[in-house]
Amino acid sequence: MKEVDFNTYKILLEDKSISKSAIPKSVLQSDTFQNLLRAEILKYVKIGRGLKYIISKEIEFQKFFSTFFPEQNVSKSKSGNIKKFRDSKATKIDSTPIFLFRGFKNYQINNQLVDTKKHTEYFGLFSATPNSVIADKVCFVENLETFLNAEKLLGKDFLFAHKYGRIGKDSISMFQAKEVLVFVDYDFNGLDEYLRIKDVFRNAKLYLPEYYEELFEKYSQPLTGNKAKMSKSVKSSNDSTVIKIREQVARTNKFLEQEILVNV
Repeated sequence: MKEVDFNTYKILLEDKSISKSAIPKSVLQSDTFQNLLRAEILKYVKIGRGLKYIISKEIEFQKFFSTFFPEQNVSKSKSGNIKKFRDSKATKIDSTPIFLFRGFKNYQINNQLVDTKKHTEYFGLFSATPNSVIADKVCFVENLETFLNAEKLLGKDFLFAHKYGRIGKDSISMFQAKEVLVFVDYDFNGLDEYLRIKDVFRNAKLYLPEYYEELFEKYSQPLTGNKAKMSKSVKSSNDSTVIKIREQVARTNKFLEQEILVNV
């Protein structure tokens, strides 16, 4: 069950009826809703000038509701979704952002001075759920393999940051940096991530090497699945670098993975 199902059945429970136009198509056509009609727990009847779905067997409907939505006041989390909807993915949850860092200087992370060079050289990285990050130069890297090797290409002046999962605006709002570089795949998803970061850091720049055209010609590969979908923000962007890559990817139906830049 999803939140849309819960909202529909909650209205029915409270108001005892609901108009057909108020029921989302996904709920109306679902096996669950149709089974309630077959069992005559719900009926479609004329009320006044219109037709509405009503609860005809209130006890049975209450049993149905308590079975499918056992708990109401729960936290907005995966466990909360299971308790409320019996589905961990029923609603979007507020997750704690986890960042991996690599660096070769001392940086202020969560108000503590962190020797990232020591952690990088001894353990490969430093990880945190940050509430504050202060660095002169930050480079957000999309993919893990590239993150682990980014200094080979970009040097050791950046604090390299890689987020577990997709970057959202809220997850990077705690960063303070004078210079922000974004290193992503050269496809629609990568451009979308760059634009999300640029919404927070107006001075952010997308890393585009001088030999990009040569690499694209030699190593680009066909777009498939979600990579072939262009977001509204990418489609409407006036950023010159975004336009250049967007049009090339759309024209050729190919993209360039960022990993090749640290392995040429």
